[in-house]
Amino acid sequence: MSSPMTIAGMTSMAEQLMTRKGFVFADFCELFTEFNHALACQLFNSVLEAVLKQSVSEGKSAYSDQVHLAESGEFNLSLVVVGEGVLNHQTICASEFDMIVVSLSSEPVSIPVYRALLDVNHLFERPEPLVAPVSHRLDPFSPVVFHAYRDIVDLENADTKAPLLIIHSLPRGSVTWVYERESLQPLNLTDNNLQKSRIQLAVRVIGDMGSEEYADTLEALATSDFDHFVRWEAAESVYKLNEQRGIELLQQHLVNDTNQSLAKSARQTLVNLTSGEG
Repeated sequence: MSSPMTIAGMTSMAEQLMTRKGFVFADFCELFTEFNHALACQLFNSVLEAVLKQSVSEGKSAYSDQVHLAESGEFNLSLVVVGEGVLNHQTICASEFDMIVVSLSSEPVSIPVYRALLDVNHLFERPEPLVAPVSHRLDPFSPVVFHAYRDIVDLENADTKAPLLIIHSLPRGSVTWVYERESLQPLNLTDNNLQKSRIQLAVRVIGDMGSEEYADTLEALATSDFDHFVRWEAAESVYKLNEQRGIELLQQHLVNDTNQSLAKSARQTLVNLTSGEG
């Protein structure tokens, strides 16, 4: 009689796969060979047993709303319930992770998937609009691979409420793009690090508020060694506050920046401004 499937056992198998020569993320699909309802029940029984053991040893209530199940390098396993339909965000964000999705529903689940035309090596450059979503069918207990910066899986708008197992990779980049759902147009670049995203937002707000007294701070940030996407946001805000000062910042500093994407954007912006397109 074979041993029951457990989170620890699946993690161990995942770690073995990662040591294999030529390993790629999609190899994790092998973890779900012959996966079915019975094995899924075994897997989540192991989760409950682990929660109970923890509650006894630590004197805590046997309850947890943590959906993250395991973490080991490229193997990051979570349980997610989709199709809640409670969110109506006007924006959607490209994912920086490769994902393998396995539906635990006994019936097929359809999920909208947008296509992003992003180049992971040129994320700083403004991308093309999203390709309109198409419905992707998730068959019961069958793994499906989605790619970072290409496939945007709209989990909230699945056609039915269903539990999914999701394996995600390590991040494939440090920044990503936010898009408007209705128009499919790219809105802004954002950092996957919360602290850096807060800095970016503060920079943008100062520029939009029109307080020129803060231009010195913004210019110092634009010419600092901070991440290039934050420095570009700072340069844009300087231009909003004082157009001539913004142009001089581009001419004297950013066109020769060590980050090639930022320097290219600075040169193109100057060309556009000169030709009256800026």
